[in-house]
Amino acid sequence: MKLKTTLIAMLLCAAAAALAAAPAGAALRGFDISRQVGLYDYSHTWSAEVADYDRDGRDDVFLNRHYEPAGGTLHRDVGGSFERVDTGPESFPKTDRHDCTWGDVDRNGRKDLYCTVGGERGSGLRPNELWMQQRNGEFVNESTAYGVEDRRGRGRDTTFIDVNGDGFLDLYVGNQFPRTDGKQSKNKLFINEGGQSFRPAPEYGLNKQVGGKTIQAVDYNNDGFKDLLICGERRLYLFRNAGGRVFSDVTRPLGLADPCEAALFANVDGRGRLDLVRLAERRLTATPQREARFRKPSFSREVRGGEYLAAGRVNGDRLADLYVVQSGPIDKDRPDLMLLNRRGGSDFDRLDMAQTTRGKGDYVTAIDHDGDGRDEFIVMNGHLKAEGPIRLIAFR
Repeated sequence: MKLKTTLIAMLLCAAAAALAAAPAGAALRGFDISRQVGLYDYSHTWSAEVADYDRDGRDDVFLNRHYEPAGGTLHRDVGGSFERVDTGPESFPKTDRHDCTWGDVDRNGRKDLYCTVGGERGSGLRPNELWMQQRNGEFVNESTAYGVEDRRGRGRDTTFIDVNGDGFLDLYVGNQFPRTDGKQSKNKLFINEGGQSFRPAPEYGLNKQVGGKTIQAVDYNNDGFKDLLICGERRLYLFRNAGGRVFSDVTRPLGLADPCEAALFANVDGRGRLDLVRLAERRLTATPQREARFRKPSFSREVRGGEYLAAGRVNGDRLADLYVVQSGPIDKDRPDLMLLNRRGGSDFDRLDMAQTTRGKGDYVTAIDHDGDGRDEFIVMNGHLKAEGPIRLIAFR
């Protein structure tokens, strides 16, 4: 009996030592739960926009299928699974729809959805869409009435942003360039006129031909005004909002004018200031912010075919973890990366997760679909000519 007790004690001590030696979070693994929760599909894709559109406290999602007959579809979270919403007979039809953004345009308590539309590779003039949510939950396109069609732009990423602090959401639209017809395809800012319409606002200094692979409205310097971080066609741009009056291009003074495929600000080092994460085709970097200054990266690693980037919290701590989409040949796609933040952004652990070679890596965004304080990731693999799966990856 004494020998048995001693042996059990030794085994318990060994197990405890093994757990102590293992890196925190090593047990986390990513599972594809898209079929279980009703979100799986196989199609061309472009983006997924997460928001609590019906104000029930749960994250819902709009899935944008690029040039698919199904068009865009809205899915409501009903206690951890998703059901498709009837948004009206003429809502979100098949078109060259690209990125979208949620926001309450007229401050009536209902979230609306703005979507950019491509310009036939720059040879056509196509209107963007402003889908206003009605009392019955249906959506009606009112982009013409609100003055935000932007027919000349080759629409890409877009965001709502309260530029001047009046409480109404203004609109920034990113456009790819060049156009094949020789016309310009500038990014554009539209100012919200009391929730009734928008007006063009070139006086803010943002109507420039820079592109818009990814766009983030974020107060990076904590001065109370939202700034704009843009991964442009050729490089990164950071426009600082000077008191709601004008934007200044601070990219080169801060040493940030580097090539990118995607970029975002997130709480990487946990020190209170937002840090910069930049994804290029072959490299991912995380650079801490110190009093609105950026020095050398605290983390850098090689990637292959860097395509898109999202930040989330997979283990529930206050540090941003990073999901990286790596894009490869069609139906021979490269594996994605899930990087768990360790030591305040100076090191990341790569987590094992469900992968797919089908389609071509396209897009990712974070969502807390079950409300447990930990993020899952909606991952899309239907880039351009490829069809691929729409998956929901959860880490447990």
